[in-house]
Amino acid sequence: MFKVQNFKYNGFASIKLQGIASYTAKFIKWTQDPGIARCECSDGKIRLIPSCDLLGNVSALPKQTYENGKLFIGPPSCS
Repeated sequence: MFKVQNFKYNGFASIKLQGIASYTAKFIKWTQDPGIARCECSDGKIRLIPSCDLLGNVSALPKQTYENGKLFIGPPSCS
């Protein structure tokens, strides 16, 4: 489980906001959007979270790969 830095993701870049989110996040899998993880959160929601906003040992996550070599710019998200 990771603590999550408050963030705003506009589909292209993550903006760090002050504070820590009120939930923790468990990595499920990578999306096709570079650096964006699909996470199950302690409040029961599934969120798309930039890996740079996961606090902890993110180097332990599996390497991100892209199906058929394609990557996408994803939908906006926030903490």
